[in-house]
Amino acid sequence: MNILVVDDPFSYVVNSLTSLVYSRIKDVCVGIQPSNLVVFVEEPSRREFGDLSIPLYRLSRVCGVGVDDLSDTLKDLSLNNIFSNVEIVKGYLNVFINEVNYARILADTVRIKGQDYGFVKDYKKLNVVVEFVSANPVHPLHIGSGRNAVLGEFLSRIFEVRGHRVQRRYYVNDLGRQVATLVYGYLKLGRPEVPQGLRPDEWFGFIYAVTNTVVDIIKVRNDIKSLGGVSEDLVSKRRELDELMSTLAELRSRDEVLVDKLLNEISKDEDPDKVIEDLMRRYEVGDKDVVDVFRYVVREVLTGIDYTLRRLGIRFDVWDLESDLVFSGLVREVLDLARKSNYFTLHKGVPALDFKELQSDDLLRQILKLPKATEIPPLILMRSDGTTLYVTRDIAYSIRKFKDFNADLVINVIGNEQTLAQAQLRLALYALGFRDEASKLLHYSYELVTLPGIKMSGRRGRYVSVDQVLDHLGFRVEEVMKSRGISVDDYVKEVMAVGAFKYMMLSSSPTKVINFNFEAALDLSRNSAPYLQYTYARTCGVLRKYGRGIEWDLIDFTSANDPTRRELLLQLSKFAYVMSKTFRDLDPEILVTYLNKLADIFNAWYDSQPILHEVDEGVKQFKLFLTYVTNIVIKNGLYVMGIDVLERI
Repeated sequence: MNILVVDDPFSYVVNSLTSLVYSRIKDVCVGIQPSNLVVFVEEPSRREFGDLSIPLYRLSRVCGVGVDDLSDTLKDLSLNNIFSNVEIVKGYLNVFINEVNYARILADTVRIKGQDYGFVKDYKKLNVVVEFVSANPVHPLHIGSGRNAVLGEFLSRIFEVRGHRVQRRYYVNDLGRQVATLVYGYLKLGRPEVPQGLRPDEWFGFIYAVTNTVVDIIKVRNDIKSLGGVSEDLVSKRRELDELMSTLAELRSRDEVLVDKLLNEISKDEDPDKVIEDLMRRYEVGDKDVVDVFRYVVREVLTGIDYTLRRLGIRFDVWDLESDLVFSGLVREVLDLARKSNYFTLHKGVPALDFKELQSDDLLRQILKLPKATEIPPLILMRSDGTTLYVTRDIAYSIRKFKDFNADLVINVIGNEQTLAQAQLRLALYALGFRDEASKLLHYSYELVTLPGIKMSGRRGRYVSVDQVLDHLGFRVEEVMKSRGISVDDYVKEVMAVGAFKYMMLSSSPTKVINFNFEAALDLSRNSAPYLQYTYARTCGVLRKYGRGIEWDLIDFTSANDPTRRELLLQLSKFAYVMSKTFRDLDPEILVTYLNKLADIFNAWYDSQPILHEVDEGVKQFKLFLTYVTNIVIKNGLYVMGIDVLERI
């Protein structure tokens, strides 16, 4: 028996079609190649119009011939055994797949590839660094950082299943004002130990919010004093003060003693901002006493953040402290390179890089993927007090990421609001002579996550943490399953809750804002992780009850003629194609949409036809084959999404 194993059955069929079409039109479409025809192949919205279709009116424009002439050329198109029929209707070439032979191809492929079905390896292996999360260590991971975490893990996994070597890195911004503000508040409290029973990231996050609020209150009060008489600015400042006092009262209701102590101690400083700036400067120059307290605070907060990440099933290979870049001298080397650069300038009296000349080159803008029609301003490298800025240190960090891992690609998963800063970073690398690195640095941007009725601000202690969302989802899982008469243990509850969270973060393209909906996240009937996990558990139940492997030689492939089985067969055959498209676009929504449709088709078929009670053995084996492939596809698809499966629910 001839066995045909192809990594991607659907692409194999598409390529077969384009080859057949090319053989007929090559004389009238001069210069066109079979690979050029792939972009013309579509999937009709209705099966009566074929499984694949080519709009001849589009192809005719490329060929330079009329639609009627092209139709005449293709009307007697010879088919191979993968196809059963071809029709030309209203300017469309509609082709029907021979489901019996196609089922044999899928069976041969799955039989050989087994649990790896759908994972196509790239010929050239890359070293890829994915830097993600990198949330400032001042409070627990909030829901927005949760989206970053889930997207970063998705990117890491999809590169890994393509055969690439991936390194996950977390960049700890411990030199910025946010950490300095937290340390300032912690020092004002007398450097106490984390209270027993409290998560360190939550406790320090509260100190951070109170400190920020008190510092801002003092600043606004000073502004009011300086304004004097009645003015619009004065009215605005008083309104701002009222809002800050309201926030402080809200925080005080959570811990009266801590808030009062911070208020009293911070009020003793005439200018808290200057004290915070001095802490930043002393930390950057390596003042041992300051370094010790900064490192302690950062370490404690990261302990809590790491706990949350582990709940999400995320582990980092490298945790990079921003301060280590400075202490190592690498940032100083970058500054020295900048001063020798042709693009070095003084901008408002401080060192900077001017990108005016570089960004006037249209080809370079394309290579570096600079925002269209956006003027990139000069990059300031250093403050007037001699301390460096975040982007300056990020230049040094980018060089380190490429060097440490011998990286072919570095992906920065950072919010859309950082588009300009990331463009400056790529231009800076190019200007300093790291031209290859600049072209291989990818900003993977994403939009916000919102919750109905909640306005979040870490500075004010108003945020919804990832752990709060997971805990609430776990509680809701228990309620939903109880309403169905099912009791779930803590493990199942956690797997479903984490899955629901990750699914919501991946179900929309990164360019779209996510409105997190708890009801939709746990919908067992459609479009959710629990729905996919439930479908997977169904396939496990069938295979477990059968208790044996598939009898491949007994499969009756002619039973693929049944419309519902045929539909499931076609959907299963597209998995590798969908995975490749998801990888090419780095868009998880493509995979999510596919898995949802697969689950819908499988469940409709499962509810309408018996599998284990099928009396015809050949048909039963075909049904088991479909169930087995569905099991593999859902498991592999969810793996890439970072979602665990459940064999029983």
